[in-house]
Amino acid sequence: MKILVCSDGERHSKNAIKKAISLGSSLSADVTALHVVDPWLKTFYNEIYSQGRQQYLEYVDQCLKEQAEQVRRGFDKECIAKGFHATFKLRHGEPLAEILKEVSQFCPQLLITGGKYLTGWKKFKSKNLPLHLTNKIGEATKVMVVGGGP
Repeated sequence: MKILVCSDGERHSKNAIKKAISLGSSLSADVTALHVVDPWLKTFYNEIYSQGRQQYLEYVDQCLKEQAEQVRRGFDKECIAKGFHATFKLRHGEPLAEILKEVSQFCPQLLITGGKYLTGWKKFKSKNLPLHLTNKIGEATKVMVVGGGP
């Protein structure tokens, strides 16, 4: 069995990783964590005066690299604590598109992702990635959404 878990470093993603490692251990499954570096912040470079554009892009790149490394370290730490071996992959691009590409290439039987509990205006402002994944992924891959907890 193959399990793909999406991770962005948020609390709900950390809970998804714990669930994936737990299931991977009990089912002897191959677990792969996927972190997608979203270059969305880089789209604002045209709004900065020309003398600051290059510095802004370099700063955003550095922040995104640091965040990805922090997510990888957290995943590795969780695996080591549970005595479990898993793989970590990094992709660059729009998260929904990159996750769907990874699903089509990796062909997991289970995709685990974290999900925030959304109320009020947050429902309208959120991209609601778990819902879009559930709607776009075929029957061959089941989607499990793990909440962030209190």
